[in-house]
Amino acid sequence: MATTIPGGEILSGTLNVIAQSLLLPVMILLVIFIIFSVIEIGSILAEYSGRKKVSGDEKEETIKKIAQCKTQEEICKVVDNTKLHDSDKKILSKIASLDNTKYNKNTREVLARNLLEDQESKMVGSLTLVDIVAKVGSGCGLLGTIIPMGPGLAALGAGDMITLTSNLTTAFNTTTAGLAAGTICFVIAKIRRKWYDQDISTLYDFAETILEVDLNVPKEE
Repeated sequence: MATTIPGGEILSGTLNVIAQSLLLPVMILLVIFIIFSVIEIGSILAEYSGRKKVSGDEKEETIKKIAQCKTQEEICKVVDNTKLHDSDKKILSKIASLDNTKYNKNTREVLARNLLEDQESKMVGSLTLVDIVAKVGSGCGLLGTIIPMGPGLAALGAGDMITLTSNLTTAFNTTTAGLAAGTICFVIAKIRRKWYDQDISTLYDFAETILEVDLNVPKEE
């Protein structure tokens, strides 16, 4: 046992102080996580109500229209009539505006890829906080469960049922808060990641079609 080792009591006491000092920060974090989760629920509901999904048929029809365009203005007009987000429309318009007399196809593909990857990075980056809470929330809930158990068991040994009850209540409350925050954010992250994957896929398909369109280049007889 740690107490039978020379200096073990000091180490045990130090660890006890460290563990108990972590309880308050953990509880504060759990309150923040719960508030964040509630805000994210409202955010995803608002995003869902304003989200306009591009169906498979609409995607196919848009690709056909882009392929038939002869000028950059026609492509931009087709893109503006889609259900894409305004930021996605701007990216596709920038790709369509790349001067194919100034840049060859490989260069335009590199520039387009840079724009698309930057947009993809922004989408994925918006999930960072939700992913953190989904993982850290459960961990904080576990810490909030374990930390009060030490004093609780000590109180049980001393017959102090009031202290034991208080510590058990804290343990159960922190567990509930941690699991609730983690679960909510995990579900939200999964739903948003599915949406963003669909959006990115559509964006890449439209961009590839735009790059294949031969604009302002005389065709050989």
